[in-house]
Amino acid sequence: MCKFISSKFINELDSYYAREDLRGALAYLTQCREDCVRDGDLPSLLTVLNEFTGLYRQTKQEAEGMQCIADCEELLEKVKPGAKTEGTILLNCATTMKSYGKADEAMRLYEKAENLLTAVLHENDPLLAGLYNNMALALQDTGNKEKAEEYFLRALGITGKSREQALEYAITCVNLAHLRFEKDYLDESVNTLLDSAMDILSSDEFYNFDKYAFTCRKCAPSYGYFGRFADEKYLNERADKKYAGN
Repeated sequence: MCKFISSKFINELDSYYAREDLRGALAYLTQCREDCVRDGDLPSLLTVLNEFTGLYRQTKQEAEGMQCIADCEELLEKVKPGAKTEGTILLNCATTMKSYGKADEAMRLYEKAENLLTAVLHENDPLLAGLYNNMALALQDTGNKEKAEEYFLRALGITGKSREQALEYAITCVNLAHLRFEKDYLDESVNTLLDSAMDILSSDEFYNFDKYAFTCRKCAPSYGYFGRFADEKYLNERADKKYAGN
Protein backbone atom coordinates (compact mmCIF):
# COMPACT_ATOMS: atom_id res chain seq x y z
CA MET A 1 0.00 0.00 0.00
CA CYS A 2 1.26 3.46 -0.84
CA LYS A 3 2.56 5.08 2.30
CA PHE A 4 1.08 8.54 1.84
CA ILE A 5 -2.24 7.70 0.18
CA SER A 6 -3.97 7.60 3.53
CA SER A 7 -6.31 9.60 5.72
CA LYS A 8 -3.45 10.10 8.19
CA PHE A 9 -1.44 12.01 5.59
CA ILE A 10 -4.38 14.23 4.61
CA ASN A 11 -5.45 14.82 8.22
CA GLU A 12 -1.94 15.84 9.22
CA LEU A 13 -1.68 18.23 6.30
CA ASP A 14 -5.14 19.66 6.93
CA SER A 15 -4.19 20.37 10.54
CA TYR A 16 -1.57 22.86 9.30
CA TYR A 17 -4.03 24.56 6.97
CA ALA A 18 -6.62 24.74 9.75
CA ARG A 19 -4.15 26.91 11.69
CA GLU A 20 -3.02 28.88 8.61
CA ASP A 21 0.43 27.40 9.25
CA LEU A 22 1.77 27.35 5.70
CA ARG A 23 5.37 27.11 6.90
CA GLY A 24 4.51 23.97 8.84
CA ALA A 25 2.67 22.54 5.82
CA LEU A 26 5.72 23.20 3.63
CA ALA A 27 8.06 21.47 6.09
CA TYR A 28 5.72 18.48 6.37
CA LEU A 29 5.31 18.06 2.62
CA THR A 30 9.05 18.49 2.07
CA GLN A 31 9.79 15.65 4.50
CA CYS A 32 7.14 13.45 2.88
CA ARG A 33 8.60 14.10 -0.55
CA GLU A 34 12.08 13.18 0.65
CA ASP A 35 10.73 9.94 2.15
CA CYS A 36 8.98 9.03 -1.12
CA VAL A 37 12.10 9.68 -3.19
CA ARG A 38 14.21 7.66 -0.77
CA ASP A 39 11.78 4.72 -0.92
CA GLY A 40 11.24 4.95 -4.67
CA ASP A 41 7.49 5.19 -4.01
CA LEU A 42 6.23 6.94 -7.15
CA PRO A 43 2.46 6.70 -6.48
CA SER A 44 2.93 8.30 -3.06
CA LEU A 45 5.27 10.89 -4.52
CA LEU A 46 2.55 11.83 -7.00
CA THR A 47 0.12 12.32 -4.11
CA VAL A 48 2.59 14.56 -2.29
CA LEU A 49 3.39 16.61 -5.40
CA ASN A 50 -0.33 17.09 -5.99
CA GLU A 51 -0.61 18.65 -2.53
CA PHE A 52 2.46 20.77 -3.22
CA THR A 53 0.69 22.38 -6.20
CA GLY A 54 -1.98 23.76 -3.88
CA LEU A 55 0.55 24.99 -1.35
CA TYR A 56 2.66 26.73 -3.98
CA ARG A 57 -0.52 28.36 -5.26
CA GLN A 58 -1.23 29.80 -1.81
CA THR A 59 2.35 30.96 -1.26
CA LYS A 60 2.63 32.37 -4.81
CA GLN A 61 5.87 30.50 -5.48
CA GLU A 62 5.67 30.45 -9.26
CA ALA A 63 8.98 28.81 -10.15
CA GLU A 64 8.46 26.02 -7.64
CA GLY A 65 4.83 25.62 -8.65
CA MET A 66 5.55 25.36 -12.36
CA GLN A 67 8.28 22.80 -11.73
CA CYS A 68 5.87 20.83 -9.56
CA ILE A 69 3.29 20.86 -12.36
CA ALA A 70 5.87 19.54 -14.82
CA ASP A 71 6.88 16.82 -12.33
CA CYS A 72 3.23 15.82 -11.85
CA GLU A 73 2.64 15.52 -15.60
CA GLU A 74 5.77 13.39 -15.96
CA LEU A 75 4.77 11.11 -13.07
CA LEU A 76 1.24 10.70 -14.37
CA GLU A 77 2.70 9.08 -17.47
CA LYS A 78 4.62 6.62 -15.32
CA VAL A 79 2.09 5.86 -12.58
CA LYS A 80 -1.16 5.94 -14.60
CA PRO A 81 -3.40 6.22 -11.51
CA GLY A 82 -6.78 6.07 -13.26
CA ALA A 83 -9.04 8.65 -14.86
CA LYS A 84 -10.50 10.19 -11.69
CA THR A 85 -7.16 10.60 -9.93
CA GLU A 86 -5.42 11.83 -13.05
CA GLY A 87 -8.21 14.30 -13.78
CA THR A 88 -8.14 15.60 -10.21
CA ILE A 89 -4.38 16.14 -10.30
CA LEU A 90 -4.58 17.90 -13.66
CA LEU A 91 -7.35 20.11 -12.28
CA ASN A 92 -5.13 21.12 -9.36
CA CYS A 93 -2.18 21.73 -11.65
CA ALA A 94 -4.28 23.85 -14.02
CA THR A 95 -5.65 25.93 -11.14
CA THR A 96 -2.14 26.59 -9.86
CA MET A 97 -0.95 27.52 -13.33
CA LYS A 98 -3.91 29.88 -13.76
CA SER A 99 -3.08 31.56 -10.44
CA TYR A 100 0.27 32.58 -11.96
CA GLY A 101 -1.48 34.44 -14.76
CA LYS A 102 -1.09 31.61 -17.27
CA ALA A 103 -4.77 31.06 -18.07
CA ASP A 104 -4.20 30.18 -21.72
CA GLU A 105 -1.69 27.48 -20.80
CA ALA A 106 -3.92 26.26 -17.97
CA MET A 107 -6.82 25.64 -20.37
CA ARG A 108 -4.86 22.75 -21.92
CA LEU A 109 -4.84 20.98 -18.57
CA TYR A 110 -8.42 21.96 -17.70
CA GLU A 111 -9.71 20.53 -20.96
CA LYS A 112 -7.77 17.31 -20.43
CA ALA A 113 -9.15 17.07 -16.89
CA GLU A 114 -12.68 17.71 -18.15
CA ASN A 115 -12.42 14.90 -20.71
CA LEU A 116 -11.19 12.47 -18.07
CA LEU A 117 -13.61 13.40 -15.30
CA THR A 118 -16.81 13.71 -17.31
CA ALA A 119 -16.16 10.22 -18.68
CA VAL A 120 -16.19 8.57 -15.24
CA LEU A 121 -18.20 10.81 -12.88
CA HIS A 122 -21.91 11.38 -12.41
CA GLU A 123 -23.03 14.69 -13.89
CA ASN A 124 -23.76 16.07 -10.40
CA ASP A 125 -20.48 15.00 -8.82
CA PRO A 126 -19.03 17.79 -6.62
CA LEU A 127 -15.63 17.36 -8.27
CA LEU A 128 -17.16 18.48 -11.56
CA ALA A 129 -18.50 21.58 -9.86
CA GLY A 130 -14.97 22.46 -8.77
CA LEU A 131 -13.71 21.83 -12.26
CA TYR A 132 -16.37 24.03 -13.85
CA ASN A 133 -15.85 26.87 -11.37
CA ASN A 134 -12.10 26.94 -11.95
CA MET A 135 -12.41 26.53 -15.70
CA ALA A 136 -14.79 29.49 -15.70
CA LEU A 137 -12.20 31.65 -13.95
CA ALA A 138 -9.60 30.70 -16.57
CA LEU A 139 -12.04 31.38 -19.40
CA GLN A 140 -12.80 34.76 -17.84
CA ASP A 141 -9.09 35.59 -17.80
CA THR A 142 -8.77 34.68 -21.47
CA GLY A 143 -11.65 37.02 -22.33
CA ASN A 144 -14.20 34.32 -23.14
CA LYS A 145 -16.85 35.74 -20.81
CA GLU A 146 -19.86 34.03 -22.35
CA LYS A 147 -18.39 30.57 -21.95
CA ALA A 148 -17.13 31.51 -18.49
CA GLU A 149 -20.69 32.33 -17.40
CA GLU A 150 -21.88 29.01 -18.85
CA TYR A 151 -19.37 27.14 -16.72
CA PHE A 152 -20.15 29.13 -13.57
CA LEU A 153 -23.82 28.26 -14.04
CA ARG A 154 -22.92 24.60 -14.49
CA ALA A 155 -21.09 24.72 -11.16
CA LEU A 156 -24.03 26.39 -9.43
CA GLY A 157 -26.36 23.79 -10.88
CA ILE A 158 -24.42 21.10 -9.04
CA THR A 159 -23.56 22.79 -5.75
CA GLY A 160 -27.02 24.30 -5.37
CA LYS A 161 -28.51 20.83 -4.97
CA SER A 162 -26.51 19.83 -1.91
CA ARG A 163 -26.21 21.27 1.60
CA GLU A 164 -22.75 19.71 1.80
CA GLN A 165 -21.66 21.86 -1.15
CA ALA A 166 -22.96 25.14 0.27
CA LEU A 167 -19.52 26.71 0.70
CA GLU A 168 -18.58 25.89 -2.88
CA TYR A 169 -21.90 27.39 -3.98
CA ALA A 170 -21.01 30.61 -2.12
CA ILE A 171 -17.60 30.84 -3.78
CA THR A 172 -19.09 30.41 -7.23
CA CYS A 173 -21.75 33.06 -6.52
CA VAL A 174 -18.99 35.51 -5.66
CA ASN A 175 -17.00 34.56 -8.76
CA LEU A 176 -20.03 34.99 -10.98
CA ALA A 177 -20.72 38.38 -9.39
CA HIS A 178 -17.30 39.56 -10.58
CA LEU A 179 -17.94 38.27 -14.08
CA ARG A 180 -21.33 39.91 -14.32
CA PHE A 181 -19.88 43.17 -13.07
CA GLU A 182 -17.34 42.97 -15.90
CA LYS A 183 -20.20 42.32 -18.33
CA ASP A 184 -22.01 45.46 -17.11
CA TYR A 185 -24.92 43.66 -15.53
CA LEU A 186 -27.23 45.74 -13.36
CA ASP A 187 -26.11 46.14 -9.75
CA GLU A 188 -29.16 44.17 -8.62
CA SER A 189 -27.85 41.02 -10.31
CA VAL A 190 -24.42 41.38 -8.73
CA ASN A 191 -25.81 42.10 -5.28
CA THR A 192 -28.25 39.20 -5.49
CA LEU A 193 -25.32 36.84 -6.00
CA LEU A 194 -23.35 38.44 -3.16
CA ASP A 195 -26.39 38.23 -0.89
CA SER A 196 -26.82 34.54 -1.70
CA ALA A 197 -23.21 33.86 -0.73
CA MET A 198 -23.50 35.93 2.45
CA ASP A 199 -26.61 34.03 3.52
CA ILE A 200 -24.45 30.91 3.59
CA LEU A 201 -21.29 32.41 5.07
CA SER A 202 -23.14 34.19 7.88
CA SER A 203 -25.08 31.07 8.89
CA ASP A 204 -23.94 29.12 11.94
CA GLU A 205 -25.22 26.03 10.14
CA PHE A 206 -22.01 25.92 8.11
CA TYR A 207 -19.56 27.23 10.71
CA ASN A 208 -18.13 23.79 11.49
CA PHE A 209 -17.82 22.72 7.86
CA ASP A 210 -14.34 21.94 6.57
CA LYS A 211 -12.84 25.01 4.87
CA TYR A 212 -15.38 27.39 6.38
CA ALA A 213 -12.66 29.78 7.54
CA PHE A 214 -10.82 29.40 4.22
CA THR A 215 -14.00 30.26 2.32
CA CYS A 216 -14.70 33.34 4.43
CA ARG A 217 -11.13 34.54 3.94
CA LYS A 218 -11.30 33.85 0.21
CA CYS A 219 -14.58 35.72 -0.30
CA ALA A 220 -13.95 38.67 2.02
CA PRO A 221 -11.89 40.80 -0.41
CA SER A 222 -14.64 40.58 -3.00
CA TYR A 223 -17.08 42.25 -0.66
CA GLY A 224 -14.58 45.04 -0.14
CA TYR A 225 -14.14 45.30 -3.90
CA PHE A 226 -17.86 45.90 -4.27
CA GLY A 227 -17.92 48.47 -1.46
CA ARG A 228 -19.53 46.18 1.08
CA PHE A 229 -16.89 46.85 3.71
CA ALA A 230 -18.97 45.76 6.69
CA ASP A 231 -19.43 42.35 5.07
CA GLU A 232 -15.70 42.14 4.32
CA LYS A 233 -14.87 42.91 7.96
CA TYR A 234 -17.44 40.42 9.20
CA LEU A 235 -16.09 37.57 7.08
CA ASN A 236 -12.51 38.22 8.13
CA GLU A 237 -13.60 38.24 11.76
CA ARG A 238 -15.42 34.93 11.29
CA ALA A 239 -12.29 33.46 9.70
CA ASP A 240 -10.08 34.79 12.52
CA LYS A 241 -12.37 33.27 15.13
CA LYS A 242 -12.45 29.90 13.39
CA TYR A 243 -8.70 29.75 12.86
CA ALA A 244 -8.07 30.75 16.48
CA GLY A 245 -10.32 27.92 17.62
CA ASN A 246 -8.25 25.46 15.60
